[in-house]
Amino acid sequence: LEDYVKDFFKGCITGGIESAKAVVLKKALGEAVQEFLRIVEDELELRCEVPGAQIRDNYQLPMKKFIRHQEVKPLLGKAFAKDCRKIDSQQLGKIWRQYYPTAMPTEFDWDRVAQQYLIEVKRIVKQSPELKTLLELETLEAIEKNTQETAGIIPDFNLKAYQEGLQERYANLNLDSLDSSVYDYREKLKVWQVFVPQNVRECQEFLPQVYEIPKEHQRRLRESNELEAEIDHQTWERYKEIYYQQPVCSILALVNQIWENTSNRYLVILGDPGSGKSMFLQYLALNWARSPLDNVIELPIPMLIELRTYNRDRISGCKDLLEFFHKGNVICRLNQHQLQEKLKAGKVLVMFDGLDEVFDPTQRDKVITDIHRFTNEYPQVRVIVTSRIIGYKAQRLRDAEFRHFLLQDLGSEQIKDFIYRWHELTFIDETDKLRKRSRLQRSIDNSKAIAELAGNPLLLTLIPIFGLNGLSYRIWRQL
Repeated sequence: LEDYVKDFFKGCITGGIESAKAVVLKKALGEAVQEFLRIVEDELELRCEVPGAQIRDNYQLPMKKFIRHQEVKPLLGKAFAKDCRKIDSQQLGKIWRQYYPTAMPTEFDWDRVAQQYLIEVKRIVKQSPELKTLLELETLEAIEKNTQETAGIIPDFNLKAYQEGLQERYANLNLDSLDSSVYDYREKLKVWQVFVPQNVRECQEFLPQVYEIPKEHQRRLRESNELEAEIDHQTWERYKEIYYQQPVCSILALVNQIWENTSNRYLVILGDPGSGKSMFLQYLALNWARSPLDNVIELPIPMLIELRTYNRDRISGCKDLLEFFHKGNVICRLNQHQLQEKLKAGKVLVMFDGLDEVFDPTQRDKVITDIHRFTNEYPQVRVIVTSRIIGYKAQRLRDAEFRHFLLQDLGSEQIKDFIYRWHELTFIDETDKLRKRSRLQRSIDNSKAIAELAGNPLLLTLIPIFGLNGLSYRIWRQL
């Protein structure tokens, strides 16, 4: 419950929640959640005319999960802020549609629910002198903190702490969604141990995957403003020819060029799901984080921004990227005054990961505007943006002088290199290691289907894991 209280009130209670605060806040939290559930049920029953039995069977359990959702808690808690006039009803509705299969009736109005909930919260605050005093005190403390920040007192520009934060966040290969009952890989496998540098090819005008999807799906993407206008066949053939004429190079060699050639300062790296876009950025950040502190002072600082997180903060009031680094939901906050000096000097590599994970096209356009503005304000900074291919529209960043590159599938030597590293790290018994490694390599060499799967870094990671869990390579061929 204590963690729930912290998440719920984090938008309006900035400090730690001591026991004296917790008693007051738990009581307010309980009342607010009960009122929210009541308002939703009234909306379903009275406005949408949903029978009580159907509400009980179809909505009560999902709604209880909904109010515990990590993104919902601070949205509801924001209503307790003294200057709150509205909570983000659109985001509430979006979270429900994204994570909960039971659709709300057409007549269901999230705006009305949010407004009624806000009124009830104001009533709760008004009826609790202790809570009212606590929230007013928080407002005063926030003013004091903002005054300190303006003076550049907090947060520190602590590169050692930032190094540690990057390693804590990204060092372990992210396999949390897999069953670890047979083998726990998390402590064994580090990103820098298994990362195999991929190759890229420039794709300023042509993305093969876009034109491989069915025409009907292309039409729907264009209607939802997630695909650029259709081009005629002759132009398409010309773009295709130019694309395949581009040389293939190592992605690490490409990144080295951005410091040597000013025309390569801004890159967009595109790839399919699981193609290794995020892992590549994590590898770059970890290379810096694992370097001796005496060395990193002279090296460009990697700033890795997960765009889904930045967008949530931006919607909640974060005014720009510099403020996000300073006090946003980041691994380790860095003082914006000192960071700005580094940015002006071009001693920062800013990496924006997952443009496609900003799902709303309107919000995505606003994020692109922020990125473009950022490059105009700090023209010496090097910038990398990653995105999936489908849904990406290149024109705006192309106009902002970003060069576009497409990740290529892993080749046979890269696959062999990964398999060797994987088995060296995960097996102790030498005989077992050689047997498993040879078996996997044979399956890839003898099966075109498995070889195609192995070209994708994520799938190549999964194949030996499921093999260890008893899923035979014969089944992989069928998949």
